[in-house]
Amino acid sequence: RRASSASSATTKTTVLAPYVELIERIGTGHRTRPLAVCIGWFGAEVRYVRKYAEMYVDASCDALVIAPPSAATLVPSVADAYAGAVARATRDVAEKRDVILHVASNGGFIFGGTMMLRENMTLFDRVRGVVFDCAPGDLRPDIIARAMTAVVRGASATNAPAPRVLDALAATLLQTKYIQDRLRIIDEAWGKVDGASMPADDASLMNCPTMFIYSEADVLISPREIEIFARTREKKTGREVKMRKFDTAAHCEIGRDHYVEYKAHVRD
Repeated sequence: RRASSASSATTKTTVLAPYVELIERIGTGHRTRPLAVCIGWFGAEVRYVRKYAEMYVDASCDALVIAPPSAATLVPSVADAYAGAVARATRDVAEKRDVILHVASNGGFIFGGTMMLRENMTLFDRVRGVVFDCAPGDLRPDIIARAMTAVVRGASATNAPAPRVLDALAATLLQTKYIQDRLRIIDEAWGKVDGASMPADDASLMNCPTMFIYSEADVLISPREIEIFARTREKKTGREVKMRKFDTAAHCEIGRDHYVEYKAHVRD
């Protein structure tokens, strides 16, 4: 995987919590620079999410790396506990800072939504832009099962059927009412569907431009579903929505396969 151009001589990395890192540029403007909050995909390792965060560091931002454990994506009790740990660890990080929110795949979308639901989460108070990477799509058992398969095998997701045991597990998870309820509330929190948890029209999350970076070749998240959400968000926010579609990149591998172009987009 391509190494970032961010130099360790000009940055400082601090581990704030398990799977959470803060990358800060060394020099003037400490704690006044914009902060990029990068939330990884289902099963993402910190070292890979860090590569995306470092793109923002190269653009004179500081960056927060969050790689939620797999269980913190689909198990609400685990998600709440981990989100609480992230909230406590980052309480002062985003204070008075403009924030760029970068979420990857449905995993980042789901955990980001979980964080939004916390009353003491300050990371979303001053969001000035949102970047969705290969997200969001409609969750179905086969998508979850194939994502699990990719994590277990340490390989890219494919359109091949997942092992039956993972198919059965994914179906059971999505049939569980408290998981269904949580996923609906998260969709509301993002403005994907209408509901009581939808943010106010003047909330910073709903009052900022958005960029969607996605691929026509994605085998997990349908590009059509991403485009539907993009139109929904544009209509609800009235703010600029940019679509950056690639033709051949695999799911959540656009930044790896098209590093220079991807980096130019997030700097935009």
